[in-house]
Amino acid sequence: MKDNTPSSPLPALPSHTKIVIVRSLWNEELTQSMEEGARRVLKEAGVKDIVTIAVPGAFEIPLACQRVIEEEKVHGVIALGVIIQGETHHGEEIARACTDGLMQVMLETSVPIVHGVLFTDSLKLAEERALGTVNKGSEVATALLHMIAKS
Repeated sequence: MKDNTPSSPLPALPSHTKIVIVRSLWNEELTQSMEEGARRVLKEAGVKDIVTIAVPGAFEIPLACQRVIEEEKVHGVIALGVIIQGETHHGEEIARACTDGLMQVMLETSVPIVHGVLFTDSLKLAEERALGTVNKGSEVATALLHMIAKS
């Protein structure tokens, strides 16, 4: 699997940078692994203030992002979840609602939010992206650092 993480070095951020990870408890083994990948990258970049908020599922992620941005001074948010397509269209509906909600919150607040909510056709594909050599949490954390550095 190809690593799509930006190849430029991690940007230097102010020491007071605060990042919040909003992580779904659904498919917890996978989302926890993605959180660990994200935290690894953030710590490498010198971020010391990292807070995790756990929510039941992907549908609840946008609201948690909005609330934490409204209640606290945060420099960026990482949204992590795993949706695995089943036999109905429910997964598609949840993925679309989550994506639309994240975009809406980001545009309304001007706080960078990176989308690390996987939507796959199978558990195997989700495992490859969450537990494999390329960890989606690491990828989106890197992207967030670059977004914060540019703002």
